[in-house]
Amino acid sequence: MEKNIFQRIIDREIPATIEYEDDEIIAIRDIAPSAPIHVLIIPKRAITSINSTDESDVETIGRVFLVARDLAKSFGISESGYRVVTNINSDGGQTVPHLHFHLLGGQPLGRMNSTHASGHGTGSPYRGTLREAGILILCAIGLAIGFNMMNSKSISWVKKEYDKVTATSNDLNKYLTSPANSPSTTTPSTPTTPNTAVPVESEDSKKTDPATTAAAKPAPVQEKPSFVAEPGVVKEITYDQFSRLMASAPYYLIDARGAEKYAEGHIGNATNFYGAEAQARIPDMLANVPRDRVILIYCDGGECELSHHVADVLKQFGYGPIFIFTGGWAEWKTKH
Repeated sequence: MEKNIFQRIIDREIPATIEYEDDEIIAIRDIAPSAPIHVLIIPKRAITSINSTDESDVETIGRVFLVARDLAKSFGISESGYRVVTNINSDGGQTVPHLHFHLLGGQPLGRMNSTHASGHGTGSPYRGTLREAGILILCAIGLAIGFNMMNSKSISWVKKEYDKVTATSNDLNKYLTSPANSPSTTTPSTPTTPNTAVPVESEDSKKTDPATTAAAKPAPVQEKPSFVAEPGVVKEITYDQFSRLMASAPYYLIDARGAEKYAEGHIGNATNFYGAEAQARIPDMLANVPRDRVILIYCDGGECELSHHVADVLKQFGYGPIFIFTGGWAEWKTKH
């Protein structure tokens, strides 16, 4: 059975920011925090959810809350307050089938349930149409926020701004494995004249000058550069740079568009990881995206937000270099 992301973190197969660890418990920073302090407290033993626990797990679950208490103290949120929750199955918002608890704090978290009793006493439960409308609006906003926070495909309330750095030729050249791609290393062919007689080689002509012989030897073949990882490096590239990397660099290509657009057409051997679902696809990406290749990502082109979503997730797990083709599918189609 394939390991889930938490088991791989526990086994040190993928990196994480560890806040606490002992023989039974590990606590790590959430890479997509829902509060200033958001730590995942995870029993190391493979337990799917609370539904899978029994009497033998009492001590482990108790330790989880002791770890939560101590972490809250260390983060300075014991007095101001915090929340410890766990999600169970799909309707509960659980996305990883391994029991874990969320420690949330550092800001007012609000009520867990906005439902409240009304109509007590002799007065009306609502005082006028405006109050009723206001309550309905607040309830709708609360439901929207709650659903968005618990949904694996949540939408950020604030548009994230990504640093956009343009790659230079030097950024690419170290990964180009074919000398033919560099004008300085291309050896021009010797022109020939049609109908030119080939001279007969005499015995004397076979005795060549050593210096001449050395000069006539072909230049040694340039060794292919070895891959050097650059964790966290994300840069944007043009169509020409993208084509050069695809032609002669060890690469892994990702299409960050939705599944429907990918099915209609995509570049070469691209693998589809939809940018809007990047967080939910973390286990798939970690299992399939190699670490010893240049990562190339494209979407429709333009702002490349979907590409940057995917790149941002891979960057957090130490992948790099990552190059985003800004022209995307739109430019590729016009030139192929």
